Amino acid sequence: MNQYDYIIIGGGCAGLSLAYHLNSSTLSNKKVLIIDKEQKNKNDRTWCFWTDQSTKFDHIVYKSWKNIEFLSENFVLNAPLHNFTYKMIRGADFYKETLQTIGQNPNFHITHEAVISTEEVDNKVLIKTSSQEYLAHWVFDSRFDSTNFCTEMPENHYLMQHFKGWVIETEEKVFDTSKIRMFDFRTEQGKEVRFFYILPFSPTEALVEYTLFSKYLIAEEEYDEKLKNYIHHQLQIDKYQIKDTEFGIIPMTDYKFGRKKGRKIMKIGIGGGRAKPSTGYAFYRIQQDSAQIVKSLEASEQPFYRQKNDKQYQIYDALILNIMNRKGESIKEIFTELFKNNPIERVLSFLNESTNIYTDFLLMSSVPPMPFLKSIKNVFLSRKLVK
Repeated sequence: MNQYDYIIIGGGCAGLSLAYHLNSSTLSNKKVLIIDKEQKNKNDRTWCFWTDQSTKFDHIVYKSWKNIEFLSENFVLNAPLHNFTYKMIRGADFYKETLQTIGQNPNFHITHEAVISTEEVDNKVLIKTSSQEYLAHWVFDSRFDSTNFCTEMPENHYLMQHFKGWVIETEEKVFDTSKIRMFDFRTEQGKEVRFFYILPFSPTEALVEYTLFSKYLIAEEEYDEKLKNYIHHQLQIDKYQIKDTEFGIIPMTDYKFGRKKGRKIMKIGIGGGRAKPSTGYAFYRIQQDSAQIVKSLEASEQPFYRQKNDKQYQIYDALILNIMNRKGESIKEIFTELFKNNPIERVLSFLNESTNIYTDFLLMSSVPPMPFLKSIKNVFLSRKLVK
């Protein structure tokens, strides 16, 4: 039977990130196996994040921006970023970089199989796939099963961030490459959170995306119709070609994900709670998590590190999700006031969970209080009743 020090289930962002961090550490001599059902060789997604720190993937950043734009009917913000940089990495570039780098290490292996079961046996983990069995000292499982969640959970919230984007190329130079359009709320909300998002790659090329935070998906033709109308009416572009498309679904939930699936099995990625519940951003959080896991393994030969006390952010996320769940259209006003009344880097620090209590107070006092007061009652009452 094949035996490994570490087995990583899933070769997506979380799995490949952890392997990449392991490969550049003192643990690069460990025997590592990545198991994934399919090969990662397509540009199937993009990841964006903002940071004032360098990352291991800065050399494959496709585009970066130092200005952010926010739009609603009665407010327009063009804000320069001083300390932060907003960065974008393409899936194809990430897969190529991680797989090529890992592939140069003879201790790291990749197999394309379906995992049937995991079982802890004699202080190790036995993994059965569709064709083989493997043993590991530690297993890192990045799988996320959305069927375990529903939109009506008694104690927690579960919404979906779903989006469809077109990479379009225009005949004329129409895009300002110095800034991203992070939120454009100039669209009918439909009792949900709906906005457009633009990443310009050149004066004639950009990703234009329609994004919703809601309980349910919409018909495919509705995404297309909204994109067509937005490009025509708001961007005033009539002649363009669709060069590429992307579609994604990200869970948004305040469910408390357990990191331990067993004594020797650790959940990582979205299934390990690494996506920000109220925004869906996950890439930078996954990099931070991967670095901490490796640091813990180096120091104590076990991956479970002590996480920072982020109780206040869990509460903020729960309140915002409750508002989205009850009255999603009110998020438009809340975000408008948030961006209007605060420096952009204060807002981004808050969304990155790197503020202090005083800063949090300034932010929360800058938005309409009534939706949050109702959510405080709903959140704490529901959690008290299910105890």
